[in-house]
Amino acid sequence: MKRVGRWTWMMLTLLLLLCTTAFAKTIECGSIELEQPVEVTFEDRNTLRYTLTAPIDGMRVQVEWLTENKDYISLKVNGDPPYNKKSIYKLEEHGEKTIDLSAVWSAELPLTVRFVLHEYRNDEQEPNDMIPTELHDGDSVKFVLDSGDTDRFTITTEKPGQDIALTFSGFNYADRTSFYLNWDGKQEIKKNGTVFLHAGEPGAYQFSLYMSGDGEISRSMEVHLLDGDENELNDTKETATLLPIGTDAAFSIGGINDADWFSFEAVPEEGQAKLYTLRLLDFDFENPENVCYEIYAPDGTVVASKTEVSSRHTRVFSCSQQGQYTIKLSPAYDAVERTPLRIRVEEGGDDPYESNDTWLDAAYIEPGEQISHVLNSGDTDWFCFTVPEDHMTIHVSSDCANMIVRIYNGQALAELGESARAIRYEKIRSSTCGVYWKLGEKGLYYVQLSGGTSEKICSTTISLIPPEEIEDNDVWYRATPLYEDFTQAFDISALNDMDWFRFTVPEGEQKVLLLNVSKTDTGGQGEHVYFELYREAYFDNQDDGSLYKFSIVSSTSKTTENYAWNLEPGTYYLSAGETNTSASSPSRMQKFNIHYKLAPRLNNDTIATAAPLLEGEWQDVWQEGYFSIGKRKAGEVIQFQRDKGGEYSWHSATIYNASGECVSGFDRNSSFRIPTDGVYYIKVPVILAFPQNEPAYTTRIRYFSHRDVLGSVGTITMLPNDSVFLDLWFSPETRDLIKIESEDENLTYNWKTGYLTAPNTPEGSAEIVFSNGYPVDDERWYDANVRVTWSENPVTEISISDLFEPLSVGDLAQLEVITEPYDYVGRIIWKSSDTSVLRVLSNGMVAAVGQGKAVITASVGSASASLPITVSAEQPSESDLTGVSLDRYTLTLYAGEEAEQLTATLKPEGTEATIRWTSSNQTAATVSQDGKVTPLSAGVTVVTAAAGDYRASCIVTVQPKRVRVTGIRFEETTHTLMMGSTVTLQPIIAPDDATVKNLTWVSSDEQTATVSRTGIVTALSVGETTITATTVDGGYSAEIKIIVTAAAQLGDVNGDGYIDAADALLCLRASVGLITLTPEQEAAADVNHDGLIDAGDAILILRYDARLIPSLN
Repeated sequence: MKRVGRWTWMMLTLLLLLCTTAFAKTIECGSIELEQPVEVTFEDRNTLRYTLTAPIDGMRVQVEWLTENKDYISLKVNGDPPYNKKSIYKLEEHGEKTIDLSAVWSAELPLTVRFVLHEYRNDEQEPNDMIPTELHDGDSVKFVLDSGDTDRFTITTEKPGQDIALTFSGFNYADRTSFYLNWDGKQEIKKNGTVFLHAGEPGAYQFSLYMSGDGEISRSMEVHLLDGDENELNDTKETATLLPIGTDAAFSIGGINDADWFSFEAVPEEGQAKLYTLRLLDFDFENPENVCYEIYAPDGTVVASKTEVSSRHTRVFSCSQQGQYTIKLSPAYDAVERTPLRIRVEEGGDDPYESNDTWLDAAYIEPGEQISHVLNSGDTDWFCFTVPEDHMTIHVSSDCANMIVRIYNGQALAELGESARAIRYEKIRSSTCGVYWKLGEKGLYYVQLSGGTSEKICSTTISLIPPEEIEDNDVWYRATPLYEDFTQAFDISALNDMDWFRFTVPEGEQKVLLLNVSKTDTGGQGEHVYFELYREAYFDNQDDGSLYKFSIVSSTSKTTENYAWNLEPGTYYLSAGETNTSASSPSRMQKFNIHYKLAPRLNNDTIATAAPLLEGEWQDVWQEGYFSIGKRKAGEVIQFQRDKGGEYSWHSATIYNASGECVSGFDRNSSFRIPTDGVYYIKVPVILAFPQNEPAYTTRIRYFSHRDVLGSVGTITMLPNDSVFLDLWFSPETRDLIKIESEDENLTYNWKTGYLTAPNTPEGSAEIVFSNGYPVDDERWYDANVRVTWSENPVTEISISDLFEPLSVGDLAQLEVITEPYDYVGRIIWKSSDTSVLRVLSNGMVAAVGQGKAVITASVGSASASLPITVSAEQPSESDLTGVSLDRYTLTLYAGEEAEQLTATLKPEGTEATIRWTSSNQTAATVSQDGKVTPLSAGVTVVTAAAGDYRASCIVTVQPKRVRVTGIRFEETTHTLMMGSTVTLQPIIAPDDATVKNLTWVSSDEQTATVSRTGIVTALSVGETTITATTVDGGYSAEIKIIVTAAAQLGDVNGDGYIDAADALLCLRASVGLITLTPEQEAAADVNHDGLIDAGDAILILRYDARLIPSLN
């Protein structure tokens, strides 16, 4: 009989099921009632349908099975299965529902089951999935949420602008399951606390609660109705509260969905824009309210897009339309604090640098300080500053995108005025980008900013980046010398920063230049720096262009590139920089390391040109190539050792026979048995490494023949945690059998690298044994024992041999050292006391990089020796002059006063040359040949210091004869402010007709109160501070104590924290002129808001004190 396969049975079963399903019917069985047991018997696969009447909306039912065979029954309500594991069904709207029961396919028929349907309520508010539970002010309810459950609630507000406070509790460490509140969107409730909902117009408002996921939670909720702020309802633009210019209005973000609108009238002149200042006040430092604001013009255009603030905020903006501007205030997040805040709009803009619309009116700044200024549409802001060093890089950044930056040289402006050309013109693309530009000589520079939109106060920073040590190498003839194996760090700070380097290939045979360039900064991607290598002959017009070109691209990780080129003897120049100076500035200053080495050119690119490899001698391999090991006998064992500096590479060396056939390969210490007589060759790949300020290293290789099964050196001396290449050899048959045993588990051998590593302990000795894997008592057993000794102080004596010739800048010298014992010569640590004079490598090679004295120290452990070395340089002559600079580039003097000294400096330092001084307007001021400027009469002159072909200029402004300041004082010694308020201090300067009345201002405690450049004091927190005003002319000072109190409470005139008869008495005394109240006291006393302090205010205060009225609002 033929066997029926498994797949055949599966197909037959599936066919049977399909047939059964096709013929199954739904049989109507009548109605069932809640709480009444039902018994059902299934004789076939038909579906039995019952009906159930739901008396109300939102009811849920739960099935209780009275028999154990419930798993064989499917029960659906209105076609839906239960929505959770507790067999609970939603009936949704009231009316007749279908109950369908069927036996599952695995059930054996006939089957009888019994069940009952119960109404399911998980809390007292159920069923409120569809019909909300009505709440009232002060109600407290407990609710339970489970999967699929939604609890709906409604509450009716009675006053306009009321808010609903929902205080949730029930969260604890063991039960932190969150749920959701649905009110104008979904808010997750994750902890105990209060959520505020803004209701608006009086009426009924509904919200719902639900949870996601399985499980069940029980929580409590307390409900309260809260009155809105005094300006409600102002939730829409149409109901905006009118805000008079210069007055404060109270507001608070009442809850989720709240919006407070205010309007003010702007009155700019026809065709012109006018500045206004928005102030948001009274933010709580400890529990800040997060508020968003937007400003709209009368025609609906956006003046200020949505801006989030959480602390005291000021914004200057421009109004060009006449009419009502509107301000919308709204919550930034769902977590509303209902903090009472204030809003104020003032005429004018708080830009302390105005008027600075021309270069003659430029505001002088200190580089690096943040400039808060207003840049209106069509406005131009000029700033000037002193650059203290040559070759500094200017960086201009701002949060005002599309701002146009122009950079000017002060000397050019002094000579050419408005016709002077900017040395850089660029647009700031975004707040994360800026303008970088490398400047030339030190002196006075100007920055012109334009292209603003007046949407907000611009925060701009003009900073200076100091030049790197090797700067002034931006032309080939001032190239920085590179020293072989010494790492040279450099920066490309701007598009116009070009760095040049030079090195020399010595006379003799052709060399291979091994060049490593690493980019050490990370950040934005896709920014290129280009490199080109030139022969010196190029600058004598003997070459048409560069020899080689490459570029390094910035990325989010550090980048390194290696290059190898064949070079003839001679001097070479390498340039690095951006070739397109019209491009946009890079996103940051770019940092690099450059490192080179010269290696002999072997010309062994083919087997025919293979270089001989001497047996037993190490051969450095700087370029991939072929080496010959000569004629070998069949059966001879050749040991190949490949040292890659402790690194491991999967790139294998390859062994070839004389016919060019590959016969074997190896990637580490290995042995090879010669198959047939003949000449053999190996091709070796390269690993190049350029450690910083260390000699570059690469693969080195050696070979030798032997007849040993296993062998090694007998002893090694090391430093703790040091690694050395181990001389180990073996037969090809032994390699895979070798076992390693060490007396110290931290004395280890790495097969991949061939390196032995000592334990990291102060000293010790241990044996490491290599064996061929056979038992010790087996005659085939071989071993090789290495005794390793390590110590952190192994050397008893160390000395450095003196140099025979003095060093000049640019010289190289190899220092020789002697140690006892001698084994540690290769483990010397070298240091230089001054790397700007001498740099030293780990092999004792020193480079003289600057003039001066330095001490070179060689040490091993605690033993050390030192050698002082002096590096000399030729004194520069006038022919070496490269520039001249002044100590100042602007100077303001007054007619008839004493002469002022200007100082000129020649470059390089120490150059001797004659300096010639001239004044372009000797009517205004004269200058002596030692640099003293004497002011004569009002006017402007340019004083110039010239030496050779170089010059530097200072703009001297002579003002008319001035009346000098003799003193300064304040009329009062103490002034009290309420937190959040301001006052403009106006000290008295003597005499009244003093010419220069400019002041500098300082606050002793800026956490309590700040003071602006114009003397505006802003009270920030309760406390005391001293404000000091100092005259620019004469340096006279005066002080005033500022006492900051808490913001006044309406009715609390004396500020003692109580509203009582004492406050009413102050109102009465002020109303008849017996006393004068401060502005803060007046604000607290005018409780009826009629603008007057009179008996009406006193009566309201007394009625409140007697509890006859609930509040003073």
